[in-house]
Amino acid sequence: MLRTLAAAWLLYLVSDACAAQTTWERNADWIEEQIEDCAEGWDTSACRYFSARALSRLFGLAEVCSDQSCMSPIQLTEQIAKGGPWAQLGAATEQTVLTQAQQMATGGLAVVAVNASVGWVVLVMPGDLYPSQRWRRNVPVAAGTRLDQPYASVYGQGLNFLFSDPSKVTLYVYK
Repeated sequence: MLRTLAAAWLLYLVSDACAAQTTWERNADWIEEQIEDCAEGWDTSACRYFSARALSRLFGLAEVCSDQSCMSPIQLTEQIAKGGPWAQLGAATEQTVLTQAQQMATGGLAVVAVNASVGWVVLVMPGDLYPSQRWRRNVPVAAGTRLDQPYASVYGQGLNFLFSDPSKVTLYVYK
């Protein structure tokens, strides 16, 4: 009886701990693997479809991936820019926008940074803001792949590591 009670208590603690994890924590290994596959050139689809796959997996956004395929970066950029469930937070040149994006991502919302001129979408991760000398602002951490330079794809580094020019970046949140 005591063993059964102890086993039940342990199961409760383990399930409670798993439930307390964020979607980012539960999927960290998968995200890092996708970015590593892209960076090392193992899988070009890991680079091309990372953002759509991650939005689908982390936040259940079924409209970005079907059973057969996911949106390309250009398609995803166009979808986000249309509005609908995506709300524009503003330009990455504004510290208040960067701070708001970080707070929303930390609160569990899907937040992305988009360079529409090249069709590039990066996920903003929960966490602290970090100083960027190049951007002259504090920036949120991000996870994203680079199609032009796969080896420069990042997980858990500042948004400035993926985008060189904040004036070309707009942040959005999924409502």
